[in-house]
Amino acid sequence: MCAPDFLKTLFFSGKSALNDTCDLNGDCDNKGSICLRGRCRCHPHYQETKDEKGRLPKCSPLPAKVGAKCANKCREPLFCRNGECQCVQRGTTRISNGECVTTSRVGDRCSRHYDCTSPFSACLNSQCVCISGTIQQGSRCVAAANCPLGGLPGQSCVRKSDPSLAFNIPPNQDNCPSGQVCVTAADSQVGHCCPVVCPLASHVDVKYSCDPDAVPALKCPSDSHFCHLLSDGSFSQAVCCRRPCNAMAPNALYANNQCIPRGQLNSACTSNAQCGGGEGMECMKGQCQCQQNFHPAVDVLTNPLKNPSQSCSRDCENESLSKDTSCMKAVPLNSLCFIQKQCPQNSGCYRGRCMCRCGFAPKNGKCVEIPAPPTTTSAPAPAIIPGVPINPGSDLFNLFNQFLGGANGKGGINFG
Repeated sequence: MCAPDFLKTLFFSGKSALNDTCDLNGDCDNKGSICLRGRCRCHPHYQETKDEKGRLPKCSPLPAKVGAKCANKCREPLFCRNGECQCVQRGTTRISNGECVTTSRVGDRCSRHYDCTSPFSACLNSQCVCISGTIQQGSRCVAAANCPLGGLPGQSCVRKSDPSLAFNIPPNQDNCPSGQVCVTAADSQVGHCCPVVCPLASHVDVKYSCDPDAVPALKCPSDSHFCHLLSDGSFSQAVCCRRPCNAMAPNALYANNQCIPRGQLNSACTSNAQCGGGEGMECMKGQCQCQQNFHPAVDVLTNPLKNPSQSCSRDCENESLSKDTSCMKAVPLNSLCFIQKQCPQNSGCYRGRCMCRCGFAPKNGKCVEIPAPPTTTSAPAPAIIPGVPINPGSDLFNLFNQFLGGANGKGGINFG
């Protein structure tokens, strides 16, 4: 993909072209493409095609009817023979309503995982078997309902929209009782209700909201509560939970079922829990001190007297590549990254990968600035009106006059 198209796709539409990197199906721009193993690829019902010049790849639907014309491939389990899609009726394959369909049961023979069409089955030693964690019941594999965030699953439910698009799940977006949310498998709208819970309590404080636009009286109060983000990979929701220790109190840190003072670098302590939990800092001789191979974190605001350091960072060859308790390494363009400083000049860490910033394009492993477009533009071509000849130098008024009959001597409109 050329540089301008690459930047347009990345920074304006937010979509990835075919064979580009992705995280979700929604990241893929081309019709018929899905996100498979980190890249946008054609859905199994489609195949990748290109134009006459071998460019502009796209996903074209495969012929799916018995007898349909084909070039070299049909939608499985059909195959292309003598220019037509044909169905081999053997084993679990049959013709139904003019379509070739295949179904398999546990114990049937197979050659690939997707030959096993029964839920939670896979191909092992050329036989469809139930995967680990499921129970075989007759010719089926059954997986028990589960609540990823804890609690017991309730009634079946239907999710009406994708809540991951919202900071808080909109009201009436599923048919679960109050205090529960509809949990579903990927790409499914039907699931089961699960309780919405806090890390240290069984119920969410529904009097308050974590919506940034909520009125102040209804916002989750940060001194006595905190916003907890729930997510199971397919939905996310911020809920207001009660703090075990008041954030304004001297003993604001909750550890070992107690409210204790929060420690900072060089402050008094009795346990490592007060010193950042012992990550880079520990309690030594009653004082929070940096561990071995760590040093006081320093930035432009650090001042030994007015604004002393409050945390510790890892000893690294390059101070800017110190991240929490680890040392990062500089990486080339398109490589995996965690922080901006790892990426080359004029690039940034986007979705965990070093990519050129807006206005720059990759070239020989570097990000080079895209030349500004020309400021001069050619004059637009005059509108073409059927039956009205266009003479050089004709202006818009004359064209209208011709169109309304002036050119044929039938009156027209006199514009003065």
